Amino acid sequence: MQEELFLLLRLGLGTSSPKQENLSLLESLKEEQWVELESISQKHGVAAIVFDGISSVVNYKGPQFLNHFKNRSFWSCLIAGWGIGIVEQQYVFGNKQQYEVIKDVQHRWSEHGIRMLLMKGMAMGTYYPIPYHRCPGDIDCYLFKDYQKGNLIARSFDATVDERWYKHSQIHYLGQLIENHQYFVHTRGGKKSKHLNALLSSLLENTNYEHLAGTDVLLPPPMFNAVFLSYHAQAHFLAEGLRLKQLLDWAMFLQKKQDQVDWKLFYEICDKYHFKRFVDVATDVAAHYLNINIDSVITSKSPYTQKVLNSCLYDDDYIFSKQGGIWRNRVHLISNLYKNRWKHHEIYQHSIIRQLWHYIVGFIFKTEE
Repeated sequence: MQEELFLLLRLGLGTSSPKQENLSLLESLKEEQWVELESISQKHGVAAIVFDGISSVVNYKGPQFLNHFKNRSFWSCLIAGWGIGIVEQQYVFGNKQQYEVIKDVQHRWSEHGIRMLLMKGMAMGTYYPIPYHRCPGDIDCYLFKDYQKGNLIARSFDATVDERWYKHSQIHYLGQLIENHQYFVHTRGGKKSKHLNALLSSLLENTNYEHLAGTDVLLPPPMFNAVFLSYHAQAHFLAEGLRLKQLLDWAMFLQKKQDQVDWKLFYEICDKYHFKRFVDVATDVAAHYLNINIDSVITSKSPYTQKVLNSCLYDDDYIFSKQGGIWRNRVHLISNLYKNRWKHHEIYQHSIIRQLWHYIVGFIFKTEE
């Protein structure tokens, strides 16, 4: 299933064309395998991209592509449900709703002199061929030195603001969840985490910002994005598992912005903060699974790629994928830490005992500063 999945992802991203691919792989899939493919693509937040890949095959092959389906009604129901129920209603409509909320809240904050930087989510969608086909998530933003002011103003326009978590507040507004970041990383994780947060802040200084289309919302500069995306994806990988959408984000970032990154400095940062092996895996996936052209100064091979991909596709470690309270999540986090020791030893190259110690100290003493 992995081979067929990446084939459709390449087609959906436009990094390959049907005539370049072995389409017989798709023609040999059974009905239950198509259902499994839909399920996997939904779980990993890439359902719209995979659907775009399928559409490109149907447009290329014509009606004869459907000849191998004995049950034509199955194919019709699958495509209708996938295209309308998932792509249009969840992805496109979800992104359009977020866009309107982002414009609204940014306008309200700007009236009080607050700048809004958009991170992840729709900011990453700007790199995709069809921006609204990037899976919508929460709205992550950074208000520079106006974190508390932003929370206060949000309450004034009837948003519900939860400030219990130190890293970011949660603002519920017009049916959307906005995460207003005070910190970019888990700064309770020790001195290096605090240094990394300071580094990311410095990468936002003295830069010319691009804007989200039709708004004054700021988009992250390339060097900041290179470091932040690496940290964020690896943090998910270590703690609760990786989703393919995070690997696609890195691939689309490389396709659009690799020539605007200081790679010598970037790799120095990777070595210092233990990102290097994970970044090499993500770049290997971009180059050799998603057909992204990579500059020779960028490392694009890793011996750990297939092991990381297997974990990504087949592990079931996501902390927030099941119902439960905060203590269940904490227990799950510690359980994942021990169960996936190889991730820390082989990829992060960091002691899990030290990591556990930072969790405990940070939780007890609230050492975010």
